[in-house]
Amino acid sequence: DRMALYAQHGMDLVLAGHTHGGVVRLPLFGGLVGPGHELLPKYAAGLHRMGSTQMYVSRGLGGAGPRLFNRPEVAILTLRGENTP
Repeated sequence: DRMALYAQHGMDLVLAGHTHGGVVRLPLFGGLVGPGHELLPKYAAGLHRMGSTQMYVSRGLGGAGPRLFNRPEVAILTLRGENTP
């Protein structure tokens, strides 16, 4: 929910988590309920871009709550510089 702030401050990359992918996900739709109990969270999982800012949100592994249609995830990211092939 802070993507605009990160982009405003010119952050190149943000790695985020603990959203559990929207806690409950609907197939072909995405996150239904966010970790703060908000409906239809915009940045629940995956890679998002705003200007030159990129943010990856991991669904994580947590199992403390329900994970309906929301498989646990371990993200493996490869970081490359601008001039790296």
